[in-house]
Amino acid sequence: MKARRAFTLVEMLVTSTMLALIAMAGFAVFSGAVRSAAKVGRYGAMLSHGQMALEAMVTDIRAAVAYGDYRLVSLDVEYQGRDCDTIDFIIARPNPERKEPDEGGRAEVGYYIDNNPDTEGQWLVRREDRTLDDDPLEGGRLSLAGPFVSELDFEFYDGLVWQSGWDDRTKFPRAVRIYIVVEDEDEVERPRLFCTTVPIMAQ
Repeated sequence: MKARRAFTLVEMLVTSTMLALIAMAGFAVFSGAVRSAAKVGRYGAMLSHGQMALEAMVTDIRAAVAYGDYRLVSLDVEYQGRDCDTIDFIIARPNPERKEPDEGGRAEVGYYIDNNPDTEGQWLVRREDRTLDDDPLEGGRLSLAGPFVSELDFEFYDGLVWQSGWDDRTKFPRAVRIYIVVEDEDEVERPRLFCTTVPIMAQ
């Protein structure tokens, strides 16, 4: 009867080393998959924030109307090397709730960049005032239009050239070009630039 052959010390060391290498390789693959999933999630969040902010502004600008002698005004502003433009105008859209005076569906609307009080980042703020008054740039209710939007820049087409800022309140530009920069909440990804152009139908 033959004796059962036992593993030698060398064989056990080789086996242990191979198992360790396989485990390390598996951990590396798993870590890479986790990092890739996190990157996709961060990019998806940035894309969502950018599209949400652009869609809100495009919808409002398309609803812009004249109110008396007032049309639209935008200030070309920089803050700490970043574009932080403002834009204000009047929109005409039905108010289904009818809880506040709305001047026949009209409301003052404005957009600007402000500091998020809960973080060190910036966000895009939308102002809406359904009570029209002599100062169309003040008052109303504020809401978040785009989280982690750190820059806002506008260009206006007057029929000949594109220009920054629009201070002629008595007429509309032919088109508005919107640029926004969205930051990553985790500050890992590079900021993303979003851009769109909106023709102004009301003249």
